[in-house]
Amino acid sequence: MKLLQLGAVLLPSLLLAQSPHPGPVATDFATEMMEATFKFNDGGACFLVRREAPDPAIYLVTAAHAFGESDKAVVALRKPKPDGSYERHDWTIPIRRDKKQLWANHEKHDLAVLRLTEPLPVPVTALPISALADDARLKAASVHLCSSLFVLGYPKGLEADAAGLPVARAGIFSSPPLLPVQTHPTFLANYSAFGGDSGGPVFVSGAGNHPLVVGIVTEQHYYDEELKGMYQTLRLRNPLGVVKILHAQHIRDTLEIAAKQK
Repeated sequence: MKLLQLGAVLLPSLLLAQSPHPGPVATDFATEMMEATFKFNDGGACFLVRREAPDPAIYLVTAAHAFGESDKAVVALRKPKPDGSYERHDWTIPIRRDKKQLWANHEKHDLAVLRLTEPLPVPVTALPISALADDARLKAASVHLCSSLFVLGYPKGLEADAAGLPVARAGIFSSPPLLPVQTHPTFLANYSAFGGDSGGPVFVSGAGNHPLVVGIVTEQHYYDEELKGMYQTLRLRNPLGVVKILHAQHIRDTLEIAAKQK
């Protein structure tokens, strides 16, 4: 996770019908969000989204700094098993070619979207673009300061099980999600955050018990202090439990840029 120093709606059945590799059908908003969220590059999180037809592509959404310096990245996909559990399937994908990045960056924010051009090797469920909140959807959700929110991620690389399921945490809006998002691009959330949360979806329960993604995790806030002794100085980094969340509208905007890339 990037550090910031301080002080010193489509139905799942329709979605699955569009996919050549349909994933499991979720029965609640949190499970539906989980089915689209994966560990990325052995540290952060990503989630998968589809645009409306006729675009058949799947798009990987994460924080831009999660791509690192390599030409390839690993997505920890999961294959559903008959008993309801999952089988891990680490999938290596190209993210640079001839030193040129293959993903689309947001021009101002720590956000990236990669159009997946290769067929996915296992069934997945990608969220419809209608699951990403814009101004109208966010206003209709009636979220406000101290409203509940949920986050999926991999704190310090932690996985919920051997298959790579993400870890869920609950929090609140620490600042109001002000509109319009072009003027107020971010808001603050409070939950137990750690490195490895970057790129994780921040969501609430939306219409029809489907997830509404209100943003993506980009930065954690800290307070740094120094303890000076006679022979050494000890530097302490204290997490504030406050995280910077980028509004989901910016994901929508970057998806459109990625869709135009060849």
